[in-house]
Amino acid sequence: MAQIPDSVIEEILAKADIESVVGKYVSFTKRTGQNLFGLCPFHSEKTPSFSVSLNKGIYHCFGCGKGGNSIGFIMEIEKLTYPEAIRFLGEQYGVEVPVTSGGDNNGSEKKMKERVYALLTEAARFFYASFVGDVGKVARDYAAKRNLSKDTLRAFGIGYAPEGWDNLYQHLINKGYTDEEMRVSGLFTVSKKTGKLIDLFRGRLMFPIFDSFGKIIAFGGRSLGDEMPKYVNSPDSLVYKKQEHLYGLNFAKKAKSNQLIIVEGYMDTIAMHQAGITNAVASLGTAFTDSQLRLASRYAEEVVFFFDSDKAGQNAAIRAIRMMLKFLKKMSGLKIRIKIAYVPDGKDPDEYIRNNGKDSFATVVANAKDVDDYLFERAYNDNCDEDGKLDQYKYQDDIILYGSWIQDELRREKMATNAAVYLGANYKTVLNRMNEVMNSAIAEQAAADKRDLIRSEKDTVRQRVEENEGDEPVTQDVVADVRKTNSDIVYLQELKLFVLAVRLKELLATDVDREDVLRPGDFRGENMKKIIEFFLKNFDERYGINEALLINELSKTTLNGMPAEEVYLRACDQFNDSNNSDVRRDEYLMTVYDLRLKQIDGMERMIVKYLEAATGAKKDDLLLRYRKLNAYREHLIAKRDKL
Repeated sequence: MAQIPDSVIEEILAKADIESVVGKYVSFTKRTGQNLFGLCPFHSEKTPSFSVSLNKGIYHCFGCGKGGNSIGFIMEIEKLTYPEAIRFLGEQYGVEVPVTSGGDNNGSEKKMKERVYALLTEAARFFYASFVGDVGKVARDYAAKRNLSKDTLRAFGIGYAPEGWDNLYQHLINKGYTDEEMRVSGLFTVSKKTGKLIDLFRGRLMFPIFDSFGKIIAFGGRSLGDEMPKYVNSPDSLVYKKQEHLYGLNFAKKAKSNQLIIVEGYMDTIAMHQAGITNAVASLGTAFTDSQLRLASRYAEEVVFFFDSDKAGQNAAIRAIRMMLKFLKKMSGLKIRIKIAYVPDGKDPDEYIRNNGKDSFATVVANAKDVDDYLFERAYNDNCDEDGKLDQYKYQDDIILYGSWIQDELRREKMATNAAVYLGANYKTVLNRMNEVMNSAIAEQAAADKRDLIRSEKDTVRQRVEENEGDEPVTQDVVADVRKTNSDIVYLQELKLFVLAVRLKELLATDVDREDVLRPGDFRGENMKKIIEFFLKNFDERYGINEALLINELSKTTLNGMPAEEVYLRACDQFNDSNNSDVRRDEYLMTVYDLRLKQIDGMERMIVKYLEAATGAKKDDLLLRYRKLNAYREHLIAKRDKL
């Protein structure tokens, strides 16, 4: 088996000095001789215990015990395999790494991955041949309607999945691929009638999805008519985790720009590249994740996010900003500037570029706003009526919340100073309130990190699986195993969901879809399940829950070894409230969606674990449940993205 030559590894270690590699992720606070110190990026801490030895070329954390050289650091921080980390550093420091058959590890999983990569490449050939052949006229007509040139179609590998249940299946069978290899590729689903594999993509324009090295890892397919859904995407698979990739990055990184433009879809990205705006990427249909932000930071110092100008698009902007700023606080060494933009007149980038040209769009990009400026304007615009009258109470809630997200002290003070003018208050009062909310959020996150660390050490994957008790068809029969836990256990995010539900009062019945109402299955401990049952039984759709009645019920049980009413009252003090009903509702929905998505993650890990030993009907059942989980994940993400 060919390996990466030692000479290449030695050259990378010589050029990728430990200080420059680690310094992109860690802010060093102290230097003693040949040693640097800073906060560890691998665990939460207040006192720096992370050190870098310049003369030895290694790092070590005295808190969590992690250590190694530059390659080891990149493997840990970027979650890469050894060859991937070498290729990553080679690209960053100008060392050419030969493509070899050496790999991540020995064994069946590595061989299966190699087969799946080859299968996906063969599928791309099939889709492209279909596109240029007789069956692809409908797809070619659509591409012409969207003004896609032949060069663009060829560069992005655009293809066509013909109508029919098994065209790709039969092609791959004839090429020597097995059912098992096709099952884990993300290109097939199981027929409910026959139980056999059928093509996932049928009658769709096909977009190969590449990793940052240009390897095909998945596909997206767009309908060519009115059929819904408009887009079908490969589910997470053996070689693809969509939250860890950016569509078009393999092309955009060649632009060698310090800026990346983040748009929402394949067509926007392709249209921008065709127009000569070659630093555009897309987030693959998911809410932008911390992994994607870290990936973007490898190639750019600034990212400009484009969101739709309607309410849904602007709410998506707020969610993305909150997530990214929270991540940047944790990863203090990650230096990347975030800006927000939207296309005028409610158009998407593709349409705007076709109608107005590249130069006009460049002006839109140049006018993108820094995060704090955007948040300041949003707080005002969202709470100002058509006559220009500002609702100061709602504005106060929003601006203090947004200000608490800004880590830079000078920018936070600037926001407080400007806000004080509208509030008729002293800027120090506004700033102090922002700092209070920020510090409370930091304490909450530290507690959550500690709980997650303890849970990861003590709980097995199976123990973290939760039964999904949803009534909606999309959620039924998705999760079938119930985890055993301590009867009075409750986690921080569960407490937050409960507190937010109580605060919603009648809005829980009037402004929240039935499937999004909290349920016992959202909670792990038996005591908490019973509390939720009591809450739902005694909930009044006009007034919410009688809190005195609730406190009385809580006094009868315990949570985390403490009186339940004490745990609840502490949680009420810990989680900030808002007078803005829309903010309150959206915070509740974000929490319930995030909680359920974490449950799905746990169940998927368990299924992957059991798939290793499963055979026959049991294996088919596990694969079916895995696909249902992916469908439920897509359902939750779609709802979250509409907030």
